[in-house]
Amino acid sequence: MNYRKATTTDLAAIKTLLNFNDLPSGDYDEHIENFIVAEDRGEIIGTGGLEACGTDGLVRSIVIASEYRGNGIAKKIFQQIETKADNLGIDTLYLLTESATEYFKQLGFVMIKRAETPISIMQTKQFAELCPSSAAIMCRTSTQSHMTLA
Repeated sequence: MNYRKATTTDLAAIKTLLNFNDLPSGDYDEHIENFIVAEDRGEIIGTGGLEACGTDGLVRSIVIASEYRGNGIAKKIFQQIETKADNLGIDTLYLLTESATEYFKQLGFVMIKRAETPISIMQTKQFAELCPSSAAIMCRTSTQSHMTLA
């Protein structure tokens, strides 16, 4: 398994993976510099990204091809996203999910109310347009993250 920073040559494969798993793909290409891909024998089998919003960050679409799930790939992608966030000075991560709240709780995320979401995150296309209003909003500070993954 190879993990690396995504490039523009990965756009089509990432979009296919997102669409196949019913995840928003409307603006991921605008944040490709902060996406990670997991490859197996040259094929992209997982991805996830980060949208930087000052000291806040929005975790974007962590998804693994169904036949590869349960092998810790998503966690490794998330750890690389977290490192990227730390390098960018991001101290709180947010995400929206309709199906993975329990998974993200294991990574130290907690549920928050929409009204508790910072304006910087609310103004993202992902929050404002692409994800349904029924999506759960979760957050985690960098101090929570280091305790959870240590």
